[in-house]
Amino acid sequence: MGDVIDDSRHDRDFIDGTEAVVRLGSMLLSAGTGAYRVKHAMARAAEAIGMDRHDASVSLTEIITTTHKGDNFRTVVREVPRVAVDASRIGALERLARALPDGSTARELEDQLDHIARHVRGRWPWWVNMLAAGIACAAFAVLNHFSLTDAVLVFFGAACGQGVRRALAKRGINQFGTAALAAATASSVYLLLTLACRTIPWHVLHGVDGTGYVAAILFLIPGFPMITSILDIARLDFTAGLPRAFYALAIILSAGAAAWAVSLATGLQPLVPGAELTGVLWWVGNAAATFVGICGFAVMFNSTRTMMLRAAIAGMVANMMRLYAQRIGMPTQMASLVGGFVVGMLAWMLAKNNDLPRITLSVPGAVIMVPGTSMYRTMYWFNAHDITQSLAYGTDALVGVMALAAGLAVARMCTDPGWTMVRWRRSPHAFLSSDAEFAKRDIDYSAPSDE
Repeated sequence: MGDVIDDSRHDRDFIDGTEAVVRLGSMLLSAGTGAYRVKHAMARAAEAIGMDRHDASVSLTEIITTTHKGDNFRTVVREVPRVAVDASRIGALERLARALPDGSTARELEDQLDHIARHVRGRWPWWVNMLAAGIACAAFAVLNHFSLTDAVLVFFGAACGQGVRRALAKRGINQFGTAALAAATASSVYLLLTLACRTIPWHVLHGVDGTGYVAAILFLIPGFPMITSILDIARLDFTAGLPRAFYALAIILSAGAAAWAVSLATGLQPLVPGAELTGVLWWVGNAAATFVGICGFAVMFNSTRTMMLRAAIAGMVANMMRLYAQRIGMPTQMASLVGGFVVGMLAWMLAKNNDLPRITLSVPGAVIMVPGTSMYRTMYWFNAHDITQSLAYGTDALVGVMALAAGLAVARMCTDPGWTMVRWRRSPHAFLSSDAEFAKRDIDYSAPSDE
């Protein structure tokens, strides 16, 4: 005779609880947060609904979990079909995980997850999202010393590229193909506007030579996977960190190859831009560009207004310190490490006494410091068979990103007990409370304080 299947209420509750916990993790992973947060949110929820232990392995698109209760254990594998970023959903899900009372049932957890799935969606209209991409890239252009006229053209190119990106993503088109088509659109629109400017009898427009098109595709920088991959690797979580890093690299290569194809057809090169601002204009221009650029990225990440403003404040202070350090002679990579550390510490301070996950502040604040133009110039010069130039820009980009993420990791180690331990503690409370100290209370998980 075969084994008798036990359909008791106890076993049913155990199965339902496991499914609810892995659903929470899947929703967090699909929202773009790091594996560290996914694991501990699931561990906290599992503890709240009465599980004895919860183990998980998280990659870029897959979660393998095992829950234990008494002599029973259950392993579930769940695949996340698409990589995306949604800061509002990250905040809602982490609030739920932290505030879930001990003794909760699987049904109660599922009800809250249903509520978040229905109500925490795109916070910003499509046209605002497009404008945000344009603003973010225009800010990048200013920070990379392109002229204001170039920045205006970059704005229109990036906005059109983001519109194509959203339209293709909504139809489920392959993400790498989407990135390539969006980059080609942004570059083409920028170059067409450049040609149009040459026909207008305004002297100020004649200085636009089209070489700043590389800035028009910087909205495609995969900020969340790029930074969270290095943070996961810093915790020795290579299962999650390496796939994220390769995903980010593939997006950059796809966008860079498309932009190179456009430049090949037009004969233009992503040259080094002109001189930077001086005097008071240096401070005002760079601070303003940093602030609005971070706001643009935050909107694309579907952040709330509170997340956006606090990330912009943290990122603006950190980036101005980084730029000033470079100005007085500090090596670029060391300045990037300082910038990453400062934005990480400020994100901790701004998130400490409220329910904002610090990753929703630190990543938008740090993305503006990513050497995006160097990344895409690397691809251009590689395809142009100029290996020397390609290696120079590639090394600059790689070391800059690693230094930036290292600064964020050091800030984590200074403020989060979970990052200073070789082994994780059995209780997840120590990790989950370090981002935001607040009492468990009745919370509307879908309604941040500013909405």
